[in-house]
Parts: sequence; C-alpha cells; structure tokens
Amino acid sequence: MVGKILIRTPNHLGDCIMALPMISECREAYPGSEISVLVPDMLKEIFSNNPGIDKIIPIPKAHIHGLISVMKVKEIIAGENADLGYILPPSFGAAASFKLGGVKERIGYIADGRRLLLTKPINLPEPINEVHRSELYFNLLLRGSNSSLSLVTPKLFLCDEDIETSEKILSDFGIDQKDRFVTLAFRSVAESRRWGTDNYVALIKRLISESDFKIVLLGGPEDSAEGHKISASAGNKEVLNLAGKTSIRESAAVISHSELFVGNDSGPAHLAASVGSPVVLISGADDPKETSPISKNKELLYLEELDCISCVKNKCPKTGDDNMRCMTGISVEMVFERIKGLIA
Repeated sequence: MVGKILIRTPNHLGDCIMALPMISECREAYPGSEISVLVPDMLKEIFSNNPGIDKIIPIPKAHIHGLISVMKVKEIIAGENADLGYILPPSFGAAASFKLGGVKERIGYIADGRRLLLTKPINLPEPINEVHRSELYFNLLLRGSNSSLSLVTPKLFLCDEDIETSEKILSDFGIDQKDRFVTLAFRSVAESRRWGTDNYVALIKRLISESDFKIVLLGGPEDSAEGHKISASAGNKEVLNLAGKTSIRESAAVISHSELFVGNDSGPAHLAASVGSPVVLISGADDPKETSPISKNKELLYLEELDCISCVKNKCPKTGDDNMRCMTGISVEMVFERIKGLIA
C-alpha cells in the first residue's frame, strides 16, 4: 500500500474539471492511501466535498508559475512526506517542485525536458493531441498504477449548503424556485472563442419572447461590465447579471438549477457538465475532441467544414471576411434551434 499520494492539479478551471475522474478514482487504484491535491488557491473549491480527497493544499496565486514559484511550492509540500506524486501539468517547474519537495516516486508525462525529474516518466499517448484531456489525465493514473479502472464522468460534488446558497442568491435577485431559467456564459478569455455581445443579446431576446425563460449571466469580475451591457441591451428585467458575483461553487450550484447552459468551450461549460446540466456549446478555435465538456446531454455547434477549424489559437490570424469565420458562421437561429432540441 502507498501511504501518502500527492496530486498536482492543472492550473485552469476547465482542466481541473477534466482531471476530476483521475483524481476521484485515485483511491480505487490505491486502496487505503491518503490522497491530497496541490491546487492553485483560486480553484481549490472545485475539490471540496469530494469523497476521493483527504486534503486540499492551496498554492498562492503568486506562486503558480516561474522559477521562484518552484522553490515556494517545494516549501509548501516539503512537510507532506508524500510517497507518491502525480504531476498533471506538463511543465518542468511542476516536476521540479515535486523533486525538490521530497516526493519519493514521481509520475508524469514526458514533456518540457523533465524526464530526469520523474521516477516513472510516461510517454504521451499517440497520436499526440488526439486524446480527450480527461482521458489523458485518467490514462496517467492507469499506467502509473497498472490498474484497469473505467473512465467516469467528471463530477463536482455539491453539498446542501451550496444549493441553499445558490437558491438565496437567485431569490435575492427575483428568481424563485418555480421560475425556469437558462444560464449563459457570454465571454471567453481567448478572443478567438467569443461569439459576440450582439449575438448573445439577440439570442436572449428570442429566448424571452418565445419562451417563459429568464436568463442568468455568469462570468468572472472581468466580465461584469459586458454583462451589464448585455442586460441593458436586451432591455428586459428577465435578465440577471451574476458575472463577478458568484464563486465557482456558487456558479455551479446556480447552473444546477437551470434548464440548460449556453456558452463556448470554457470553464463554466465544464462546470455545467459536471453538475449534470444540459449544455449547448458554441465551438470554434478550440478542439472538441480534446477539450469539449463531457456530457450525455450536449449540443455542439461546430463548423467542421472550415479548413481552419480548431486552430487552437487565442487570436484569429485571418483578416477580412475570413476573420473569426468559426464564430461568425454560427447564427442565432442555429443556437436557438439547438436549445429547442435540448428542451424538447
């Protein structure tokens, strides 16, 4: 039996959700072990209430990247006396901090010149970039532990307090339990994945005029201003802008009450899938076979006929009429029809 296991999580919301099957099933691969996760502080609540995790160790935001961060993380984990470590980020620094922090056995994919820092280096599955990231993380557990577990769906474990808090948030803004609403994440960090404010306004107007739905906008603090713009432009009191007003777990719980979620391939979309909400996904520069939220109740809008689709660039390199074709080619009508299909 392995005594203490330390798992270094990814650094982004969506990736952490995609890593949940690997993390949640680690105890099955190592019965009786103590499982700890080392996670960026702003993402730690993703792993709360997870029965597969014994301890959550936060990394301060200032020490997630860089050479100085390697030494800081080493100090954080030095007292853990971990027998085994799984390193999910592919970076040199993540592996170096485990080596310096005294993690005895270190398992990770070969990448970024870090082979010698790993006691069990594992080759990435072939062909490269053809495996869904959730499967990639899970595959690391299977090969590292020589086990034969089955991949499970990512699940965020909400508790009664999460549900009660989200109900109060909604109630305070005039949405009661009897109200039907759609959650909508309208913005992406990457410019290439933005469907556009005008499109979301038009979609919202149609959802309100042709159904009895209310609309709840979700996002981070940096999305709040655009959320207000969308709400004002939609010209209807049925639109609630919660961008910047909810934590990760609060957002997840709000989504769990909704009829469905609409947005691009982003952290909130993965949150929606992890709490079982139907998902309408607007996809373009991202690659669905690698990062699309895992859901049995999902509608994917994706112009696969484009020669530049899934370029995975954060900014579209094309100009003129070709600029952002993967987004501009997806009409409000197309999204609305997919929403109707899911509701039906």
